[in-house]
Amino acid sequence: MATSSSTYRRWDGADALVDSLRRAGLDVRPLPRAEPSTAAALSSAVARPHGPMVFPGLTDGWPARKKWTPQALVEAHGQVRVQALMDLPSQGVLLPKEQSAYEQELSFGEFVTGMLDASPSSPCYLAYTRPEGLFPEGDYDFSSLTGGPEGETDTRVWVGSGGTRSALHSDLKDNLFCQIWGEKFVVLVPWEYSGSVYPFPDNLVNSQIDLAELDLHRFPQLRSAVLYAGALTPGDVLFMPRGCWHDFSSLTPSISINHWFGPSVEFKDYISLLMRLGPSYWAATAKDFLVHGILRKPEPTHFFFSPPSTGKRLYNLLRWGNFSRENDPTRD
Repeated sequence: MATSSSTYRRWDGADALVDSLRRAGLDVRPLPRAEPSTAAALSSAVARPHGPMVFPGLTDGWPARKKWTPQALVEAHGQVRVQALMDLPSQGVLLPKEQSAYEQELSFGEFVTGMLDASPSSPCYLAYTRPEGLFPEGDYDFSSLTGGPEGETDTRVWVGSGGTRSALHSDLKDNLFCQIWGEKFVVLVPWEYSGSVYPFPDNLVNSQIDLAELDLHRFPQLRSAVLYAGALTPGDVLFMPRGCWHDFSSLTPSISINHWFGPSVEFKDYISLLMRLGPSYWAATAKDFLVHGILRKPEPTHFFFSPPSTGKRLYNLLRWGNFSRENDPTRD
């Protein structure tokens, strides 16, 4: 099994995606890249965030950069059982079926074989995975990058074939996304343009916009947003301030690790966004507050790792004092 991602099938839609966005008249800029790319520069960016920033080669000294190749991981952990998402759709912003329909238990070795052979039209993903067991903590060190930020933190690993997609969404906390092996492509939209990315009426952290099938007649306000786009290669660290919208696609089979830290987006910021979005959003929130909060009916899981609806978040705030209770990975 070769260890270079360049020998595997590649998703070739990134350049066409950027071209189509620019032809549509959108303001698409290259990912800002730090100079110099140092831990001190990253700490400064975290302390005074002005937007997303790539720090090239910042993890080149991590053992993970040499040890986390498919071949080495399979040799060490090939028999470990994992639950992966298989035969995922390659288009759209919602899963056509409940997420459980794509889940499959198999050995890590079997998953890696399938990942390396998968077509971009039918990708597979071992996603949102805690690193314990498969990915030793000594192979990475986020405290050296963040200076040990206060508050609860969480770290996840993402292993997938070329063509995996996250769809455009935002996270609650500051995020360090580190590319370890293979390449990914990302489109970012800063939090201040949240109204322009058309969140779902029942879910303020997921966008209705499919950037690959852009419909500006339906979503005209996207023209007012600033977008950033570019590739992440091994060693790159992408800092995304809390709330920054992001849409990741794997250009090749890929191994990444991310780290959430710091305080969450505040409740008042979500309420301000909800108020600006209008009556259809207020009605959806009220309905979900009743159905999924008070009546406790389970929510559908058609988003990629579906977060709670806005109405359920408001219920959690009133019931538990925590607006982010079921969408904070540090509380799993």
